[in-house]
Amino acid sequence: MVSLKQLSLFAASFGTMIVPTHATFIFQYCVDPNFQNCHDICGVPGQCIPVPTGLSSARAAPGHNCYIYNENTGCVGNRGGPVTSDDRHYNLGIYGWNEITMSVKCELA
Repeated sequence: MVSLKQLSLFAASFGTMIVPTHATFIFQYCVDPNFQNCHDICGVPGQCIPVPTGLSSARAAPGHNCYIYNENTGCVGNRGGPVTSDDRHYNLGIYGWNEITMSVKCELA
């Protein structure tokens, strides 16, 4: 088995950089409107992530479009969004989504 260090040295000898894939911050949800009591969600693009009910505001990390779902934790059914970094949703109640979001799926913009 080849270690990550060995693989990196091999890649460096050919002028290639290998970066391990890992989950990063992609979405932030807040329990209260106007981004109060917020929590970050880490994941990878395309991953469906269950969220606790009670979201009142939300925003995506730069470079991501996120969609919220209200029927279940499997990212199917009624979809809202996209939530983006420059189209933040300060109050999901304006759109009828206050405290009903159950899952989120983000994609690269």
